Amino acid sequence: MRKLACWNGFVLKVVFLFFFLIIYLTELGPSCSSWDFQSWLQHLLLVFSRSVVFLGAPGGWGRARGKWCILNQGSQASLSEQPSQDPQHPEATPPQTSGHPTGSSDPPEWTMTHGPPGRDLWVRPRLSGRLLTLRPSLSRCWDPEDFENTWNRPDALPWQSRKLAVPHRVEKMQRLEHGEPVLATAISSFTRHAFTCGRGGIKVWSLVGQVTKARFPESFLRVKTPGAYLRTCLLFSDSTALLAGGHSLAGVSLWDLTAPSLHVTAELPCAGLTCQALAASSEDSLAFAGFTNGSVRIWDLRDWSVVRDLPGHPNGAKSIAVKDQHVWTGGLDACLRCWDLRATGEPQEYQFESQIMSLSPSPHEDWVLVGTANGQQWLQPSLGGQKRMVGYKDGTILGLKFSPVGQWWVSVGTDNLVSIFSMPTGTTAVQVPERSSVMCCDVSPSSHLIVTGSRDHASVYQLTY
Repeated sequence: MRKLACWNGFVLKVVFLFFFLIIYLTELGPSCSSWDFQSWLQHLLLVFSRSVVFLGAPGGWGRARGKWCILNQGSQASLSEQPSQDPQHPEATPPQTSGHPTGSSDPPEWTMTHGPPGRDLWVRPRLSGRLLTLRPSLSRCWDPEDFENTWNRPDALPWQSRKLAVPHRVEKMQRLEHGEPVLATAISSFTRHAFTCGRGGIKVWSLVGQVTKARFPESFLRVKTPGAYLRTCLLFSDSTALLAGGHSLAGVSLWDLTAPSLHVTAELPCAGLTCQALAASSEDSLAFAGFTNGSVRIWDLRDWSVVRDLPGHPNGAKSIAVKDQHVWTGGLDACLRCWDLRATGEPQEYQFESQIMSLSPSPHEDWVLVGTANGQQWLQPSLGGQKRMVGYKDGTILGLKFSPVGQWWVSVGTDNLVSIFSMPTGTTAVQVPERSSVMCCDVSPSSHLIVTGSRDHASVYQLTY
């Protein structure tokens, strides 16, 4: 009997292994022509770990106090207030069962988990483990294709080098109904959230679901000061904090995104000034703001003190970028200025033909990308030298942003196009039309998502390489 039991256990293991192998070969296998046993084994283990979700282990979706969140062993439950969501949302309500009706405070009989791409599944988990901390903007759900920076890991697999290429297809995945002109956007692949900034405040949107048109944000960070309004926001590169600045505010607000509930950690003082551009250097714990009077202020984020004020553009500092120990500012006087933070002298100046509307530093090369009001795009050497034009748009450029790997950038403006240009020549790789002018853009750290802001909404695009 003991031998029979061992044999049955061995057969069961073989059946499970064959089942996981079938899933791997049909849906999650590598898309390259050659791969070795190590890569095959890594993917097989990945399939096994994903399949545990369907068997009810931690990592699936659970429900607490009426909100869906991720089950994770060893995590602590912490829920904060959140605006009501659409009751008609197809993913907000699980299938009805006799044992646990929807909305019950008891553990659910059905929960939602992510299956193969494009298919969200309802499963019956065993609710082991505790609930992961769920904040209004920080519910986490991993997707190795669109939300992980897999190319720069030491164990990156051979076919992942394709992610360093220029995308050949851009597809609109979601429309975020902000309700007023979107002045600035930000996107985080780490938390899978998008941020849209309007005059009335910043809305936080979850990118977890498959809804094509979202009307209900997870959170709304409102401007509460009478007569004040926002003009811009900036998400830190590590997604831990959010800066917001505008007109008639006490200062530039620093929102802590790692806290159990969203709140303002500090107000960086700038009374009487109107902020229209933001930048940050997380390595040096510095924040930068450009104002309509042309000046640039630098704060130390460790004690919120003012480090330095830089005099600048007579018509306002429209855009600002930080690269290494240099601060680049562009203004409506068509002059690009470069300040060395290690010196106290005058900045270097580079004159352009038209007003400078947007700046973006290259993440790995010595370039600063400049977008102007006449539609020209320029690469300015950050160490000095002759600039060169790289691409042109039929209209004013209102925003541009380098991808995290630096092989392409996205450019938007009054030509109603979302355009992707490749380095180093500025060749147009792909363009997607919008119905109105596109005022801002951002690229996710994974280089697989783009968010743009328009007249009354934001759009989230998925990139294919």
